Amino acid sequence: MLERSRLYEELVRQCTATRMDRFNFYQTLRNYYLFGSADAKGAPYNKIGSTVETLASFIYSPDTLRFSLQLGTEASHDDIAKAVPLAREVTEQWRVSKTHILFGVALRWAHVFGITLLKVLWKGNRTRSYLVEPHQFGVLREDLTELSDQEAFTHHYTITKTQLGHDLKGNPRKDTILGRVGRGGADSLPQMSTGLSRLLVGSPVGGVPGSIAIPGGMSGIEGGIGGSGRGPTYDYAPQVEVDLIDMCDLYVWDDEQEDYQVVTRAAPDVVIYDRPSRWMGHVKGIAPFVTVRPEFNLYDYFWGSSFVARLTWLQDWRTDRTYQIRALLTKQVNPPMTMIGGVGISEEKFLAYGAAGGRLSSSVPNAKIDVHAPHMPENIFTELSQIDSMFDDQAGLGHVLQGKGEAGVRSRGQADLMARLGSSRPKERAIAAEESAEEVAGLVLRLTQDHSEQRFFAHLEGQTLPFTAEQFTRDYEVKVDGHSSSPIFVEDRKHDAITLLEAHAIDRETLLDLFDPPNLQDLKERLKVLEKHEQEAKKLEAQMAQSGQAPHKGKR
Repeated sequence: MLERSRLYEELVRQCTATRMDRFNFYQTLRNYYLFGSADAKGAPYNKIGSTVETLASFIYSPDTLRFSLQLGTEASHDDIAKAVPLAREVTEQWRVSKTHILFGVALRWAHVFGITLLKVLWKGNRTRSYLVEPHQFGVLREDLTELSDQEAFTHHYTITKTQLGHDLKGNPRKDTILGRVGRGGADSLPQMSTGLSRLLVGSPVGGVPGSIAIPGGMSGIEGGIGGSGRGPTYDYAPQVEVDLIDMCDLYVWDDEQEDYQVVTRAAPDVVIYDRPSRWMGHVKGIAPFVTVRPEFNLYDYFWGSSFVARLTWLQDWRTDRTYQIRALLTKQVNPPMTMIGGVGISEEKFLAYGAAGGRLSSSVPNAKIDVHAPHMPENIFTELSQIDSMFDDQAGLGHVLQGKGEAGVRSRGQADLMARLGSSRPKERAIAAEESAEEVAGLVLRLTQDHSEQRFFAHLEGQTLPFTAEQFTRDYEVKVDGHSSSPIFVEDRKHDAITLLEAHAIDRETLLDLFDPPNLQDLKERLKVLEKHEQEAKKLEAQMAQSGQAPHKGKR
């Protein structure tokens, strides 16, 4: 037992070796995304925030995503029929559990940190998803990008003592455990967004010298304005007054059980549970976590590449130049002045001269005032436009994708073609996001198979087949239906749907499903009435043709 405990401690240490360094780095990235600077002071214009939001909106849209099931080659006809209602159930669970919103939040912050994670659990009679920040996670080998390849990993979180007491209900060691646990173990970290005041962040952002992020400091000058014109400073840090307990779940792969062994520890080093993952309601052999990465440009680093880190130099450059322009404009409006021969003049009189209609007289002969208004360089704002273009280039967002005009484009077809060709880089990110969404949806369906008792109905050869999710095959993959997760693919999806309809490969009801218009159910009911009238009209025409009568065309 002692050797087992030492093994767990060593695994936790190895999994959390870089956690503090990453926490410092993530804190700086968070500030750049929210405020446009390394701290909460902010920038005159936060170009990083708007770039990330625009790019994320191209990659993922929560209101259009739908799922389908892809079965194995040996799937039976019954399973093929069952796949249709289960696909609808996955899409419904995705929306009811608010996972469609949370996934969008996770994807946006994955651009900031390089990676985020979603934890999917079964709560009550449905699934629930939770966002896990990367500093709350640790892996044994950072050179492996797939979580399923990790022999061990850790999940760190905090709960209240009352919540822990509720979770320990019925445990004979409850009083002993509650008497030993507390705040501040070896795995403890400051709260994200409040720890910067206590930690010195000395590592370059993006690994490039010259972008050192130090608390309380800001790159560049502020035009000598002394902070005037700034809004209120607030870092959006949650304030929690209740005492919290640091918790750590260690997941270790067990070859004999073909499942994860989960060790739940509370600070300081109190082991509460040591049990297989399936006993916690997880899917056997599958980790309850899904990594969300918007890009796969690093093949040997688990934590991914931060998109925001690549924009920090551009943001600092833009902020510096904005302050310089503001300083020049301020000096032009209220330029520095010197007075020659005005010895003894009071400061009040000199200031009055700068007021509108102000006059100043002096008894000293040949006295004069020189105004030192700075020269405003021509095209000084052009540089800001060039910097903004560099932001768009980093994101892969051309003018056409952003709804702006492009020189030489004179027709809608030409604009659509340029938008399709120019969206190749965002499409790569959209496909990466689809894979993460599919993995989350796969966990949702497998949890439904393990825990749900809901009855579904499949239609097979004119018969209705009732079944439960548990009776469905395990040989399947959940896929995003028709790239419906990204607005970039909308026009392509609609074009493919019309082509299939013209080729008589689908009916009009399926076309409605593919287009997913508002009031879909009402439109389907109207379509049934319309098709019924069309069938009656065709039947009448056939009867009149048999009797030799001409079809009635109506009165003239």
